[in-house]
Amino acid sequence: MPFDDRVEHSFGGSWTEVKLNAVADYLQFFTKALRNVPKPEDSFETWYVDAFAGTGDRTVQIETGGLFEDGYGLVERGRLEGSARRALAVDPPFKHLVLIEKNARRFSALSRIRAEFPQRDVRCLRGDANVELRRLFNEGPWIDRRKAGLQRAVVFLDPYGMSVEWSTLRLLADTKRVDVWYLFPLHAALRQLSHDHSALDRGKREALNEVFGTVDWEDYFYRFKSQHSDLFSFAPDPSPNRLADAEKVEEFVAERLRSIFSFVSEPIPLLAKRKLRMFSLFLLSGNPSEKATSLIKKGVDAQVKKYGGGRFRT
Repeated sequence: MPFDDRVEHSFGGSWTEVKLNAVADYLQFFTKALRNVPKPEDSFETWYVDAFAGTGDRTVQIETGGLFEDGYGLVERGRLEGSARRALAVDPPFKHLVLIEKNARRFSALSRIRAEFPQRDVRCLRGDANVELRRLFNEGPWIDRRKAGLQRAVVFLDPYGMSVEWSTLRLLADTKRVDVWYLFPLHAALRQLSHDHSALDRGKREALNEVFGTVDWEDYFYRFKSQHSDLFSFAPDPSPNRLADAEKVEEFVAERLRSIFSFVSEPIPLLAKRKLRMFSLFLLSGNPSEKATSLIKKGVDAQVKKYGGGRFRT
């Protein structure tokens, strides 16, 4: 997409394309799998909900020209389709699309998408994702007894930092009708887990309590090291050792997610330069049906295999 004067939204790197490709591939699988289900004349109403939609595009730096062409090595700005536009391109299409963005300038750019697709039910909501998701799933067809059973959704949680509240994840799990792609901020969480236990101030503790949905993380990630006080007794080291690394944090998160979701996929690792593991991309579902879980697993396993799974299997 050529660069123009719309609001720029620059973020991510090569791993961003992996993330977007995995989600887009699954969206295509999702709408095809639910087409004419449970029956052609009364099929599911499919929803796509992008909780941190941004502008709908992302600005990238593109190197122009081939090796032997004029302009080789020049870098220009360009635009690539973000998650919202990729969801709009899915065929069969989603019946409803809800795009949420808190930032005023990004929301202004996002709102233009609705005008580009006047025949589609595209709703742009400005606000905090946690608040808007609670509002969405506690009103309208999601709670109407006559319609609720036919609602199915994919929610994409691609947060800015550690901004997804645990209560939001529980809400989505409790619907039992929503598949959730959750980009867990692995590196951000690991940074909050200070090597120096005494540096765990109130702000860090509250942030970690929220992202993990429990206070038990401290016992899991820190251990007191015994030291000899003499030949026959031990005294506790007053400064606990941090036992956390990326794999241990990912394992803990997966277990926490399993406590509220019926299905938690193997995570897709998203790596930055020097193979730094920045995020873990999970697919989650609260649907208790074995048939539904089997179908979901079939769809996500293809993405895990294609884009590279993590160590921990579910």
